[in-house]
Amino acid sequence: MDIGREMRTRLQVALTTAAGTTPEIEFSGCVSGEVYIPTGATTTTLTWHTAPDRGGTYIAAYDSAATPAAVTQTVAAARAYPIPVALAGCPFLKCIADVAVTVDIVMKT
Repeated sequence: MDIGREMRTRLQVALTTAAGTTPEIEFSGCVSGEVYIPTGATTTTLTWHTAPDRGGTYIAAYDSAATPAAVTQTVAAARAYPIPVALAGCPFLKCIADVAVTVDIVMKT
């Protein structure tokens, strides 16, 4: 009997440097995920934005620390990074890169 079964969704997403041009990622129902930065990418920072509805107005996501900060990640080529825990429960996401890059995103439900 397989009680540890989970569903995974894999997307290839072309990240840009602006929320208006980066695609939406439906994250509702997901509990975690990973972002895979390709070999040769020059991207070093990802900043996450969220909206309550598909096509909604996206705003920077903030963590819940005593001094809140935007949810950002420092990244490097040929590495995989978890989608930040602070984004759990966000229904829709956009990931903004400091340099445009196409990444693979795997989400787990």
